[in-house]
Amino acid sequence: MNLMDIMDVVADVMRNLVGEGDDLAWWQGAVRAVIIVIGTWAMLRLAGRRAFAQKNSFDLCIVLLLGAVLSRAVVGATSFAVAFAAALALVLLHRAVGWLSSRYPAFDRITGGHELDLLSQGELDRQRVIRGMLTEEDLKANLRATLQTDSFDDLSRVVLERDGKVTFVRAHKARHPAPGRPAQDAAQAAQAVARGNGMPARHPGTRR
Repeated sequence: MNLMDIMDVVADVMRNLVGEGDDLAWWQGAVRAVIIVIGTWAMLRLAGRRAFAQKNSFDLCIVLLLGAVLSRAVVGATSFAVAFAAALALVLLHRAVGWLSSRYPAFDRITGGHELDLLSQGELDRQRVIRGMLTEEDLKANLRATLQTDSFDDLSRVVLERDGKVTFVRAHKARHPAPGRPAQDAAQAAQAVARGNGMPARHPGTRR
């Protein structure tokens, strides 16, 4: 048996195992699903962790297209070879864009956009809120879920991130101890220790 005969036998086995076209037995659909899951997992590993994070619209686009292409192979709407070839092209394109974005900030801004500050001098910038296609009620809902408050007064920034999430940054307030407080606390602590020992407090160096 030569190599061509072996290849024909393998092809026949695969056709019987996964079927052809969309006229599939239930167990053939199950086998296809298992193969697609394994293949998708391998390609996402190749795509890198950025695909899971979906940092911008391009990442989300790749993930959605990858699912759409491979799902057609599960139900037999597309052959395995065509589906995996298209999926592999998407993964390699994603890696190429990720590589370019990590080295060229201008390219990253083109593919991923940039964040949008919605707070200006302590007040919401209405034009930017509209530009982000949000409403004040949307922001308040996010604020309640994140910081359990309805007020923007204690915030230094409200940022619409590139992935569509809203980030709230609290304003940092310097805290200064009240004048004379350390000495007062020390005196109170000395009195508490004296009361606990059942004897009057003595000044250091005082003899009995």
